[in-house]
Amino acid sequence: MIHVFFVPGMFGSTIEYVLRNYTNEYETVPGRILDDGSLHLFAKQAHLLDLSSVYNLPNEIDKSTITTPIYPFKESHLPEILTAFESIMSVDDRCVLLYAENLADAEINILFQYHKICVGLNKTLEIFCRNNTHNIVNWNKDYQHWKDMQLWELREWFSLFYVSWIQEWINSQTQVPTDWLKIRNVDFLNQPEHSLDTIIKFCNLTVKSGIDEFFGEWKQRQQYVIDEMKLINNIAKSTTEQTQFIWNPINIIAESMIQQKLRSAGYEIRCDGLNTFPTDAETLYNLLEKC
Repeated sequence: MIHVFFVPGMFGSTIEYVLRNYTNEYETVPGRILDDGSLHLFAKQAHLLDLSSVYNLPNEIDKSTITTPIYPFKESHLPEILTAFESIMSVDDRCVLLYAENLADAEINILFQYHKICVGLNKTLEIFCRNNTHNIVNWNKDYQHWKDMQLWELREWFSLFYVSWIQEWINSQTQVPTDWLKIRNVDFLNQPEHSLDTIIKFCNLTVKSGIDEFFGEWKQRQQYVIDEMKLINNIAKSTTEQTQFIWNPINIIAESMIQQKLRSAGYEIRCDGLNTFPTDAETLYNLLEKC
């Protein structure tokens, strides 16, 4: 079997789709790249989302199966997930880990999560907020749900929260056996052809024609997130350097990243009541105060 462990947003669906459609060892499956760049609509063989889904795999599972477990599970971290997998793994299995090298890698993955899961799958912000009621109620004793928060509160909370939240995505590279293939998420994003060639060879598969055309379209569909990450960095840089810069309104996750970057540069936003985020560097700079 082939096991692809990935954080949501790190292209696990793309890898399974390519292995099944562009290698000689698998039969093709119907599917297409969606407008948001995802491949969420094709039928995955074993997309595992919790420990019970691992334990419920059949004992005589087909050895050609590709499993695509996410990590962490809602209630379980990667070491626990690996322990659960011990019962179904054999010495011939091939294991691939997708991971983030640093905070910047993780931030672009957060944007992919926002666009492909929160928006693309109509999951709202639940993927980011679901386990944090204990933090959210601290803003106001009457709050019961993240949707009770004002936009400025939600933005500030996430800007404070996500740096520690994504640490698992970085630590994972040290938690798996040394014979696993480890692929950095931004390497896959920037050089998908090379990454998939590495994965295909590692899994003892052989590539067939059409893969170049596929990745030509795939890369075009990911570009909007790359551009958004550049915009976020430009907004933070222009604001602290007090250079003129204007942008169109952006989503709250992008706003939170800007707030975190400004904090890292030594500035806090006077954000109380700031439900509408500025769209020019001068206005934003005038809301800053030194930490």
